[in-house]
Amino acid sequence: MVISIFPAASSSPIKSIQRGVAATSGNITISSVNTAKTQVTSFSTAASGTVAGSGTLSAANGTVITTANQNDINNRYGILAGSSTHNTTTRNIALNSTNFSGGSTNLTSAAFGVYLSDATTLVATGACRYEVIEYV
Repeated sequence: MVISIFPAASSSPIKSIQRGVAATSGNITISSVNTAKTQVTSFSTAASGTVAGSGTLSAANGTVITTANQNDINNRYGILAGSSTHNTTTRNIALNSTNFSGGSTNLTSAAFGVYLSDATTLVATGACRYEVIEYV
């Protein structure tokens, strides 16, 4: 955490300015200020959060049975029908169909900053830049 202190000009309504950078959350010690005459500004330099998706996944299952007669095979390839035995071949084919429907997304996000907890302590909620201005 970096802190810079700038004394104000003698005719200015500003007594002091303290600027810095917080890399993570935690306490930051600053020079003592009058909390009744101090303004704190900050902006986030990082963010955190999650996105969750939900929905319904349904599946339909089934079986198709196909039958091929040996005569059909013989005729297709020009083989004389009487030249072979007549077998029946059965094949089972499983069908699977899926469908995703409905659903929603939930977004949780956070931006970081600082707040003045007492005359010498800023509390950072995460990565951010800040400025503490104390007025006369």
